[in-house]
Amino acid sequence: MFRYIIRRILQFIPVFFGATFLIFAMVFAIPGDPIQALAGDKPVDPTTKAVLEDRYNLEDPLLEQYGKYIGLIPQDPTLDQEIAGEPGDGFAGVLQGEFGYSLNRRPVSDIMADAIPKTAKLALMAFVFEIVLGISAGVIAGLRRGSFADNLVLVSTLAVIAIPVFVAGYAAQLIVGVRLGWAPVNAAQATFGQLILPAMVLGATSLAYIARLTRTSLNENLRADYVKTATAKGLPRTRVIGRHTLRNSLIPVITYLGIDLGALMGGAIITEGIFNIPGIGRTVFEGIIRSDGPVVVGVTTFLVVIFMISNLLVDVMYAWLDPRIRYE
Repeated sequence: MFRYIIRRILQFIPVFFGATFLIFAMVFAIPGDPIQALAGDKPVDPTTKAVLEDRYNLEDPLLEQYGKYIGLIPQDPTLDQEIAGEPGDGFAGVLQGEFGYSLNRRPVSDIMADAIPKTAKLALMAFVFEIVLGISAGVIAGLRRGSFADNLVLVSTLAVIAIPVFVAGYAAQLIVGVRLGWAPVNAAQATFGQLILPAMVLGATSLAYIARLTRTSLNENLRADYVKTATAKGLPRTRVIGRHTLRNSLIPVITYLGIDLGALMGGAIITEGIFNIPGIGRTVFEGIIRSDGPVVVGVTTFLVVIFMISNLLVDVMYAWLDPRIRYE
């Protein structure tokens, strides 16, 4: 397993550089002048504009900009002092753990440090919510195929999938928060109590997919030959289902959860906007509106790393769920 993990980590290298370059290229290829966007409707002095373009490497070729941003090409050692107003060794690059400066002269790492904990708390709460309820509903429906519980799970999950997130968010905010008063409608402080309702909204769609995926996978495995053989040998039904059938049925669910964890971290723009949560989603949205490329690229680069780590954890869990899987 150790060799397999090392091999997967080495595979991350081309994936990381390829993904970050595509993100960097797409963000900085967006039409518009970020310096003018920073000034708003006011005219920008040509000298000031030239200085800012030089500081942020906006006039360099795209590959050179990327090389400086990622840390493969050294930058001007006076960049820290010129942009942030503080002496420093210069922007070292993403490979050294630095994400540069936003157009308003604030370190992107500081912006991320404020936003990431709030989104991480929201995403983890939604993740736990969808795992517990989604797998439980899927198991109940799979074991009682054709029953009222099975039909209820199918109908309710289909309804949840069909309702857009922004509709579900506003409806939950209005009914649960305003009319019933069971939960806060504003989660600006991102406390546990404030995030319960947003986490349920954020994880509702994934919960529905997990329930249907668990149900389908469990139904397929219950008809497999190894289950019939184990039952014919006289093994208790609880052991057949819990030790063999359920573990094999969870393999596609684990795959989905690995992808979904990264999606929850980056896909909370609508939910954070509805509940006024100052997290990653809103940070990226505001960065796009202001044409603040360093912020957008910095946050999405962080999300790329989250996706890669979650996929590695999924692969490692495969062997635990199914001993027949070997790391070749």
